[in-house]
Amino acid sequence: MENQKKAYNILVTDSHPVVIQGLVSFFNEIDNFHVRGVAHDGKDLRLLLESTKANTLFMDLKLTKTNIYRLIKDIIVIYPNVKIIAFTNYTMPKLIQEIMEFGVHAYLSKNATLPEILKSVERVHNGEYFISSSVYQKDEKAKIEDNDFSLTPEESFTKFANLTERELDVITLLSRGMTNQDIADQLFLSKYTVETHRKNIMKKFNLKTVGQLIYFATQRGII
Repeated sequence: MENQKKAYNILVTDSHPVVIQGLVSFFNEIDNFHVRGVAHDGKDLRLLLESTKANTLFMDLKLTKTNIYRLIKDIIVIYPNVKIIAFTNYTMPKLIQEIMEFGVHAYLSKNATLPEILKSVERVHNGEYFISSSVYQKDEKAKIEDNDFSLTPEESFTKFANLTERELDVITLLSRGMTNQDIADQLFLSKYTVETHRKNIMKKFNLKTVGQLIYFATQRGII
């Protein structure tokens, strides 16, 4: 009797419809690959995870209105059997290392070949970790100074990885128009502690005003 192939039940999450369509079309041509749903942001993905029995997730690292680090952490804790495969344009070595250490099972560039995509799924379900060779293809772009709005997408994304969970909370509440005292009451902290978090956040990104911070975080899908 022929051995039955393992079924890969896949969710695809990306903010670009053309990427989703391409992956779905590709997977639909393979017998044991089944796309169980697609999502465009973290909120949609959470709903899909609750309603489907997916075991594989292809996910971009920049999703609209999504704190990607918090999302990944939640998936790892709540859905430990789901294998997370980052499928992204970000190819900065430091970011790759941090994301893999954070708990992602495979890392693919959007320049990955079709065999690499298939290999990534098979490898992670064999208990391995996988980084495609395509992520090491570096762009020959001029270096940009590290100032408030001139960070490259990869650099700014990595900098957000250095924020603590409490600092992320502060950014979110600032974006809702809360004062330092409001945030202190909400998070059960002292006003002084909130002010310290706020100063540390501004210093990390060399920002001068809360308006800059909110714009910066919104553009990068943090809030």
